Amino acid sequence: MQEWSLIIFTLLIQASVGITLLTTFTLIYTNKRLNNEEQYRYALPAMLVAFAAGTLGLIVSTAHLGYPLNAFHALRHVGSSWLSREIIFASLYLGLLGLATLIALFKKRIWIVLLLIASLLGIVDIFCMSAIYAHSSVVTWMHSNTYWMFYGAALGLGAIACLWSFVIQPDLPSPLVRRVVVTVVIMVIAITLCRLVAQPLYMNYLSTLGSSHIVTFPHQPLAAFEELGRVRLASWLILIAGVSALVLCLRSHRINQGMLALGSVLLVVAEVSLRFSFFSIN
Repeated sequence: MQEWSLIIFTLLIQASVGITLLTTFTLIYTNKRLNNEEQYRYALPAMLVAFAAGTLGLIVSTAHLGYPLNAFHALRHVGSSWLSREIIFASLYLGLLGLATLIALFKKRIWIVLLLIASLLGIVDIFCMSAIYAHSSVVTWMHSNTYWMFYGAALGLGAIACLWSFVIQPDLPSPLVRRVVVTVVIMVIAITLCRLVAQPLYMNYLSTLGSSHIVTFPHQPLAAFEELGRVRLASWLILIAGVSALVLCLRSHRINQGMLALGSVLLVVAEVSLRFSFFSIN
């Protein structure tokens, strides 16, 4: 199925950006409380995972172009094509993240400024990625819900990596770690609530559409959307359960690894399922 390449590509890129963004946030938040060695031990594993996810995502992205070398032709219309802009910002983001990671590996020091710029480029990249679909002719994509979905996935998947980064570094200052992880989980709760609030507006938008609005022959996005109603409902329930598990993993002073593992699996399953529903238009 062709949509699987899009599912994997978009989720990997968004996860990469989310990891970089929350790693940068943590480093800035704790800048004067963690020394250089502690920053290095916390951030490097996350940076390596983010770079690997982003690289793999770009490789997978060529699968839906039909012929991999077509990716170079997609750069010819930067002024008018969201796809061209997305490719450029994704490349800039990954290049800067790779540079920051290499410097960290060889200098044993994290350059927060580079990570901050990479994070900003990643945020713009996700905006361009969302705009590709929001400005398409597929009616189920032409809504702000697309932006909420993509940014929400980035923040949720990034939060999982952020929490696990603290788990594998148990000797970091406990009170400081506690404040950071609580803040990160609150962010995930907030973005999830925003996504849920957007759903009634999205459903109302779809209810106003008729068959005359469908210009993606032979695709039938509205029919496919209705057929996958149970899948979407199950996905939202799984997502809520996953966020709840993240909250419960903070009940003690140390992160409960069992609840974090459960929440991580549920969030990943929910995002994959929601993305499958999003890309299924036949």
